[in-house]
Amino acid sequence: MVSTDTPRVSIVLPVYNRAESIAASIDSVLRQTWQDFELLVVDDGSTDTTREVISGIKDARIKLLSTPRNMGPSGARNIGIAQAQGEWIAFQDSDDEWLPEKLARQMDRLAACDDTTIAVYCGMAVVGSVFRKEGARTKLRYIPSPEIAEVEGDILHSLLRTSLVSTQMLVARRDVLQKIGGFDENLLALVDWDLSLRLAAEGQFAFVDEPLVLQRFSENSITRDQARRAGARTQILAKHHDTIAPMPDLLAQQYRVLAGEYRMLGRFEEAQTAMRKARKARPTDPGLMARALYLKITALIHGRGEKAKGEP
Repeated sequence: MVSTDTPRVSIVLPVYNRAESIAASIDSVLRQTWQDFELLVVDDGSTDTTREVISGIKDARIKLLSTPRNMGPSGARNIGIAQAQGEWIAFQDSDDEWLPEKLARQMDRLAACDDTTIAVYCGMAVVGSVFRKEGARTKLRYIPSPEIAEVEGDILHSLLRTSLVSTQMLVARRDVLQKIGGFDENLLALVDWDLSLRLAAEGQFAFVDEPLVLQRFSENSITRDQARRAGARTQILAKHHDTIAPMPDLLAQQYRVLAGEYRMLGRFEEAQTAMRKARKARPTDPGLMARALYLKITALIHGRGEKAKGEP
């Protein structure tokens, strides 16, 4: 039964040039067994037939919004948050799928929690790989990884270690999202990680350990852009430095990962800067010493190769 009053849940779905996938994404929302919602589809300046596809779906709960200019998914989501009426806000992406029980399972979980719980998330099955090679077999993985022990309650420590709450998995209180300022529009990637870190500082997370979201990587997915990911990780580590600094093991781990990302991009100066920060956090770690030496040698070999290319 659909509520005629203010909806309990507002669903925000940003979209840009996804005419081929947006209908399926919207349909996965409309067929939820939990029906007390509004769906705010925020078009971010699409230049294909995305708007026409959305307008062709007749359902009174769909509200088609527009950004004043192309703002990126974070800007589009923030416009949706500002227009939302529900006590709780969920997020969907334009090329992913919710299973029918997704919202029902999460709202049932919230009903069993007290007021300290400000968000609930569910599991997600990821089909494919961020950097899948042509001809490779399809891989399937589950987020959050079963190896992560702390997935409910105060999950800040787990989040400092890795991003485990993608936006499609999340339902959060509207007032708390507004309090923290929504999504950081200066980040070009990893916006879900940053948002979760800030939400976790405000209260408890509940968790539904079921793969209720299905994610497939599109060719133009932001997640595929390794340079954006490295740049965003650099920004996030600086932004949350005061939180993570008292945990030198975690700080060193994050800068080691960042050094590896920059190394794979061939940006060795930035890789070495990140590795120096990792070693500063853990100066006696033999593993970091070995990695720093390997990175230095690799950078020297790369530099000689580049020099040789420039010689007549």
